Amino acid sequence: MYLRSLLVHASQLCLATVLLSWPFGACGQSEPVVSYTELIQSYVQITMNDGTLKFGTLMDIDEAEVVLDIAGLGATRIPKYLIQSLMELDVNLDEVEQGYTYVSNQPSRYFFAPSGIQLEKGDGYFQSNIALNSISYGFTERFTGGAIISAYAAGVTAKFGGQIKDNLHVSLGGLATMDYYGDLDRPLVLGFVNVTLGDANKNVTLNLGVGSRFEEGSSYGGDFVDSTYVIPSSGDPYYISNIFYTTESTSYQNPFLVNVSAMLPLKDNRWFITENHLVVPSFQREESQTLSPPVAGPSYYTGYGYGYGYGYGYGFGNGSRSSVGGGISMGIRSYNQRTGWLWDYGLAGVIGDGFGFPIPWFSFTLEF
Repeated sequence: MYLRSLLVHASQLCLATVLLSWPFGACGQSEPVVSYTELIQSYVQITMNDGTLKFGTLMDIDEAEVVLDIAGLGATRIPKYLIQSLMELDVNLDEVEQGYTYVSNQPSRYFFAPSGIQLEKGDGYFQSNIALNSISYGFTERFTGGAIISAYAAGVTAKFGGQIKDNLHVSLGGLATMDYYGDLDRPLVLGFVNVTLGDANKNVTLNLGVGSRFEEGSSYGGDFVDSTYVIPSSGDPYYISNIFYTTESTSYQNPFLVNVSAMLPLKDNRWFITENHLVVPSFQREESQTLSPPVAGPSYYTGYGYGYGYGYGYGFGNGSRSSVGGGISMGIRSYNQRTGWLWDYGLAGVIGDGFGFPIPWFSFTLEF
């Protein structure tokens, strides 16, 4: 990311070493060349004994510890015995702050919908709102994979793509999920393409997707009634009739999804997010099959008096066609610099079948 590149470049610019009385050195020098008090409020690099690096503004230093203001963590106390060396870096702090605004804002996603921007190799995050949990990881610079677990279903996700040119990212991906209860007769699969205009801090994304075949419902048709003549011990005789259905018609569709999402920075650690979906039933069709043997339907009484069996057409079912639906949402993404957690919270309006209702949204995210 931008900040990492900046710090790697800056780490090569060793201007001075500052130590108290403990034995560590930097840049091949064994003696301090400047008093530590001169570096208070300077941007420094600390090399730990295990080789890891820490960057930040030096706030204080004494015989026991160093206090470093680390971007994203705030004031951090580091025991002196864990430090191998400390050096000042020649960097533009305004550029460092600018670079920090590109860190930890999760540009690869919005509330849930993906963008065309990929996770960097080795970067990942865990996102949860208790009912819906997901994990994503950048296996390469161009491939991001993950998994989803909810109270209803579980699945996997994949996204391949990257930057085409300045401020243009494109990715192709998919999601496959299966419920725990058998309501779906097969896994639900969704393929999509994302086109994102903008950078990792400020962008807008158009997402188009098509889902696998989805069953809308079934209806039954019949062409005969089988009647039984009943003579009761008292009262008038009557018929008990049973309807038998000889055909079953099942309606199918493939949902077509259109999504427009956007991210706008409000502060260094806060962003406005909007995510809007439109789901259009497409490729609607009906498939029929003959039932052999016929399926029995409900029984009913036919009238009084003498009679006979007869036949006629009849049908019933729950094969109503789906209508256009979707949802609109907007909210805030906030990054807690001390804990490293991201919080998304907002309000979503779900629209379908001619009515709509609002629902709150929240989730928390931990990067790794």
